[in-house]
Amino acid sequence: MKVIFFAIVSVGMLGTAFAQASHFELGAGGGFSEPQRRMGNNVDTGWNFDIRGGYRTHGSPDSPSPQLAFDLDFNYNRWNLNATALQRLGQPSGYTSIWSLSFTPVLRGSPHWRVSPYVLAGPGLYYRNLTLTQPGVVNTFFCDPFFGYCLPAQVGVDQVVASSTTYKMGVNAGGGLEFRLGESHLKAFGEARYSRMFTTHGPDIRFLPVTFGLRW
Repeated sequence: MKVIFFAIVSVGMLGTAFAQASHFELGAGGGFSEPQRRMGNNVDTGWNFDIRGGYRTHGSPDSPSPQLAFDLDFNYNRWNLNATALQRLGQPSGYTSIWSLSFTPVLRGSPHWRVSPYVLAGPGLYYRNLTLTQPGVVNTFFCDPFFGYCLPAQVGVDQVVASSTTYKMGVNAGGGLEFRLGESHLKAFGEARYSRMFTTHGPDIRFLPVTFGLRW
């Protein structure tokens, strides 16, 4: 979680520092993530959020030529394990998550266009976490702020019974559409990317994040 926090802060600071400069951009969004191939046999459709920012060439709005951006991208995805996987593992619940930090060049159409297509691709570092849980109860105290007293209480929680993590390299590639909002530099976007995390044993992990958000 510390690495996730550091990645979000790093990309956020990059965009905040330069968002008003014509040659820098920042975007953020969220959506759903579709598992692919063998991964689709073990998890349900998940969700994702994404933060991306970096340097954009031909930043002037008067330039008719396509724009090339060099972005740093943080992408987080999470899926719940499906019934088949849980039965095989002998646990009532669990989930897996993957985050990536990638160098992602982006080639997009002219800034004069109201609707601008773009393509992107790049390598990155991928981190996967698998967590198995089961229902549990913990003892705690409930304090009433009005009467000013505390009583013992039990709270239901998901207890972690097993987990595993791994770091690997990976790649992603995809495309999307940007929509200018009025006369400002703010744009709405929708994109889909095919992501592949390499593994040492067994097939690589493949998934398709579909993300909607804003970019400026």
